[in-house]
Amino acid sequence: MKTGSSKIIMVTTVAIVTIVGYPLLMHHFLHNGQYQDLALIYLMQFIITQLLLATVFASTLLPGKTPLITHFAQMVYGLKLPSEVDRYCRNTTWAWALFFIALALVSLLLYTFASAVIWSFFCNVLYFPLIAMMFVVEYFVRSYSLPHLKRLPILKGWNLYWENKKSS
Repeated sequence: MKTGSSKIIMVTTVAIVTIVGYPLLMHHFLHNGQYQDLALIYLMQFIITQLLLATVFASTLLPGKTPLITHFAQMVYGLKLPSEVDRYCRNTTWAWALFFIALALVSLLLYTFASAVIWSFFCNVLYFPLIAMMFVVEYFVRSYSLPHLKRLPILKGWNLYWENKKSS
């Protein structure tokens, strides 16, 4: 029987291999001129995924809803957040929604006006580094905007999320 942490490690490993492997494989096929008919399908898949992610973030900004980033902050810091943290979380939720819309738009523009190689490189190779960059930028903005806020190591935050997920 697997322990909770070994399940998390296994799921994380499979996710990382899939997240890294699939885009690189798609880029390889598209770059080498194979599966050209799949390019439009992949474009639609990419754009729909980005717009769904944007919708997930944006829908939590509706009246009466808790912004998604606020929800994550409450897992770490408790249900009652200071007003400046609450405002920051709402703005960060907006930033993530707009980020995913921008990814969809850039992909569509590259597909329309650039070569298949450039478009494929953006969607398959740059995509995850751009998301990682968004996390890094958000971290530095948060550190500057909320210098008094206690910092947690990323693995501690990851573990708190999964513990909260189990209890809900």
